[in-house]
Amino acid sequence: MTNSSSVPPANDLRHYLTQRISASDVKDEWEAPPDPRADLGEVGPVLVSVNEVIDTILEGSTGELPRTMLVTGTSSRAQSPPAAIAIARSLADRYEQVALVDLAKGAAVVSGQLNMPRVPGFADLAAGSVDFSEVVKIDEGSTLQVICSGNPMTNAGYYESDKFMRVFEALTQTYECVVLHADMAAFESLMPALKFELPVVVAVLPPRETTEGECQSLSILQRLGCPIVIYGTGGKQKQRRFSLFGRKAAV
Repeated sequence: MTNSSSVPPANDLRHYLTQRISASDVKDEWEAPPDPRADLGEVGPVLVSVNEVIDTILEGSTGELPRTMLVTGTSSRAQSPPAAIAIARSLADRYEQVALVDLAKGAAVVSGQLNMPRVPGFADLAAGSVDFSEVVKIDEGSTLQVICSGNPMTNAGYYESDKFMRVFEALTQTYECVVLHADMAAFESLMPALKFELPVVVAVLPPRETTEGECQSLSILQRLGCPIVIYGTGGKQKQRRFSLFGRKAAV
């Protein structure tokens, strides 16, 4: 026979169940997926000229030219190839040895803007099918040296970290500054190799887009662990500060 004294009174049981339900609701709320806008933090200012971008980068690197930088669009609508070309040309006007290296996988590549053949290029170089003398080209509009993206169908380890880093290190030892251009597909493939290797990233917004509208891509770029300079054209942008890992990402 069950001891009646071991059975909690009905009121106590209802109180216990109410507490369990409340605790479950709190847990569910706590484990809900975070809003990417919350992870992004404050952003800005959005710079609207190449000179502003370069001045901000140089200011953030205590006046010295960074050895490398990455220029990437936050979406396929961003005009990242012309932005990368303009930034690299402007740097080439100020410094002697500047290279623009295209890593893009898709159709948005710098070769089309420069009237250069896409192949051979970086993909072929990293795969070992060509050497540097076959891929380095001179920009007609400046002293800028350009390595186009290469064959997008190359499957010989183009995006393997060790092969990429071997070519990357050779480039950084040769040039004063290497401007890398990448679309988001290439960026995500090369994230493990590039993480903590870059002093700065230039994130190019689509025309008339705001940082709030591109918060998911900007959050992905944060994973590189370096300051981010945001470059946008068209439309009025909110002027806010971008805090990243305790540093000012607008530099």
